[in-house]
Amino acid sequence: MVRVVGVSDGDSLRVSVDGVTERLRIIGIDAPELSSNDCYAQQSASKMQSLVQSSDVRIVADPTQADRDVYDRILRHVFTLDGTDVGHAMIVAGLAKEYTYDKAYASQAQFRDAEAVAREAGLGIWGECDIVRAEPVPLVGGDDDGQCVIKGNINRKKEKIYHVPGQRHYDETIIDEFNGERWFCTEEEAVDAGWRKSKR
Repeated sequence: MVRVVGVSDGDSLRVSVDGVTERLRIIGIDAPELSSNDCYAQQSASKMQSLVQSSDVRIVADPTQADRDVYDRILRHVFTLDGTDVGHAMIVAGLAKEYTYDKAYASQAQFRDAEAVAREAGLGIWGECDIVRAEPVPLVGGDDDGQCVIKGNINRKKEKIYHVPGQRHYDETIIDEFNGERWFCTEEEAVDAGWRKSKR
């Protein structure tokens, strides 16, 4: 049980753990970024505040996920004291979408089902924002796992850079669809779309 001392946006919190303030990223969801002024970011953050701001919550690690992400935020599922799954509540309201970073996590199926319902109903981001779902898609005659695995990232300077498996920054690169990042099946496809290859 920890105290929420701040809400960064619709998927990130600041919590007090044994007297130390930790940044926390909720497992399984991706919400619009306030810092990037994304579509519906304020509404998403406001919903998160109404759920957890200045409240005690229960945080639960997931053995399928890392303890921290590349930004040193702890990765946890978050529940209110009445048992509400905060990530699920955000998706149901159309204020976040399901997000699988690497491996499947607990409740993934329920989160995806909730997203499908919210999307069909045009709730929140699904009715107001121009969102392109950029999941890895099947390749025909592609790599071993049959996925499009080239990561099209946009850095802080707004440069479009793609990373291929085996490159230095590939594993730590996270695709943020709200900011226009995407997956590619071939390097040629990435170049044609305006991305350049990472130098390392």
